[in-house]
Amino acid sequence: MRSYTHEQIYRIALQCAPSLTWRHREQLMQAYGNAESVFSCMDEGVRSIIGDKGMADLRMIRKAGARDILRQLEECGADVVFREEQEYPALLREISDPPQALFVRGTCAQDTKSVAVVGSRRDTRYGRTQAYSIARDLAKAGITVVSGLARGIDTAAHEGALAGGGRTVAVMGNGIDRVYPEENAALAQRIRENGGAVVTEFPFGAEPLAFHFPVRNRIISGISSVLLLIEGHARSGTMITAGCALEQGREVYALPGPVDAPGSAAPLRLLREGAALCTCAEDILSDMGWMKADLKSEKGKQLPLLKLEGLTELQKRIADLMREEPRRFEELTEETGMPADMLAAELTLMELDGIVENRPGRVYALKY
Repeated sequence: MRSYTHEQIYRIALQCAPSLTWRHREQLMQAYGNAESVFSCMDEGVRSIIGDKGMADLRMIRKAGARDILRQLEECGADVVFREEQEYPALLREISDPPQALFVRGTCAQDTKSVAVVGSRRDTRYGRTQAYSIARDLAKAGITVVSGLARGIDTAAHEGALAGGGRTVAVMGNGIDRVYPEENAALAQRIRENGGAVVTEFPFGAEPLAFHFPVRNRIISGISSVLLLIEGHARSGTMITAGCALEQGREVYALPGPVDAPGSAAPLRLLREGAALCTCAEDILSDMGWMKADLKSEKGKQLPLLKLEGLTELQKRIADLMREEPRRFEELTEETGMPADMLAAELTLMELDGIVENRPGRVYALKY
């Protein structure tokens, strides 16, 4: 666990007061200059800002003392990152209401290329599959995937990012000392073990209350360059996150779905209002200028003789087309003259044999 200055411990204490909002903390710091002065004074000026309940919270925290705060941090393996520190997400610092501090379990990094993938807890198979595959392909391209660790689309997005070997960040609407929902505890651990992070602005013991999630959503969009909405009902919380992203000046994408499906209402509404269309990871990667520059770096690559001898004549034809440079699926369909389903089957066999790799945007390349 990192060490903290005297003032930083007081700031953590302020963050741990359950009834205080972001605005309360900002007003206290503006009025008193630092957190230690707030706890030293505890006067009518403080009461006028935070009310009786806030005063009771501060008294309780002051009585417990700094050791109790540090003990709780150590017990749950968490650190605190402050807004002015280099480790604090730079994108989050840009929004109008950035938290003064974040509780973090895992690795806090400057994710300058990051996509928030959000959607309904009551997901469909279609939405779950799309969230997983898009997140996986974004992760393969080196993009950090951000979501909320909730059931449904959030879970699929985190799982996809891990499958792609990438970094993913989970933003919770409860305290750092627990995972909600509980069934995602193992997922949260894998996120941390694979270079990601679980973060929250809520104090120890904070329950996942309904009003926490709209507050949490501004952080999901705030630490992301792009927001992608997969599924959601017309009045779902995903629209709150999309609204936060628009207010923060983020790029907003939506995945189209069946027009008669309830879960398509939110993305279709966003598309009508001007959101960008996303059908695969390449749509975002291309628009944002994040396509890897090494797509053509494997020009002239030679396939080992041993591997070549193991291919069918049809697969050799396909491999020959990829010798010079990677090919998109549509290009291979046109150049081979094969039906799309037959080509897809052959490419899958070649991928399973370790001959080719499937890159974001259905781009295929030789692995040797």
